[in-house]
Parts: sequence; C-alpha cells; structure tokens
Amino acid sequence: MLHSGNNKDERNKKLKVKAIKIENAWNDAIKSSLNKESVFRMAGLESEFEAEKLRKLREQVEVLSLKYNFPTKNDVANIAKLLIQIEEKIDRFEGQLQREITSSGQNHEKNLVKIILEDMADRQAIVSSLPGHDEKIVRPKGSDS
Repeated sequence: MLHSGNNKDERNKKLKVKAIKIENAWNDAIKSSLNKESVFRMAGLESEFEAEKLRKLREQVEVLSLKYNFPTKNDVANIAKLLIQIEEKIDRFEGQLQREITSSGQNHEKNLVKIILEDMADRQAIVSSLPGHDEKIVRPKGSDS
C-alpha cells in the first residue's frame, strides 16, 4: 500500500516535469512567432486604425453633445479645473479678509460685508488679487447669467 502511494507521487512528479517542458516549448514557439517585425508592423497599423476610429467617435460625441445639450468628458474636466481655480481664489480671499479683519478691527468687517452685499445686489463682483486693488466686473442689466 505504501509502495502504491510512492508510485502515484512519482508519476505526478514526472507528469509535472513533462507539463513544464511542454509549457516552456509552447512559450518559446509563441515568442519566436510574435517576435518578428511583420507582427509589429501589423500591430502598429491596427493601433493607428483603432486610434482613428476613437477620434471620429469623439468628434461625433461632441456634435451630439451640442445638439442634445449633454456634457462631454472634456466639459466635465474643464469644470473640474474651474472649480479648483475658484476654490483657490476663495481661499486667497478668505486669507485676505482674515488679515484685514485682524488688522483693522471689527468695524471694518461690517463695512466690508456691506460693500460686498451692495455689490451683489447690483449684480457686480469684486475681483482682487492684491489688498486695496479691487476691480469690479459689472454684468449688463438685461443679462441673466
């Protein structure tokens, strides 16, 4: 009984060795058949063809997005960039406001808030990159956006 178990183990080992040899032979055959310049040229042409199909598909999506008014991947990416820029500007404005409040006291804070609210009522925005150098962007009176 012990002897038959050893035979089984020995057969399994021989089978594994043969399987590994066959696998290595197949791998070598595949490598040698794929490692040719003609295969690379064919793959390159196929990838160029697929890239052209993707370009055309993107163009069609752009045209359809204009017609049916839905956002494209580029639109979403542009909005994400704009949101990041807005967040950075808000952070800078908050820092500037905090510095002005601490340097000028509480009275100035009320006046500054009043100015901003008045500008919002007039549909204007204050844009400032340096303290004390504000520019107003005025929207036309008939515009909704």
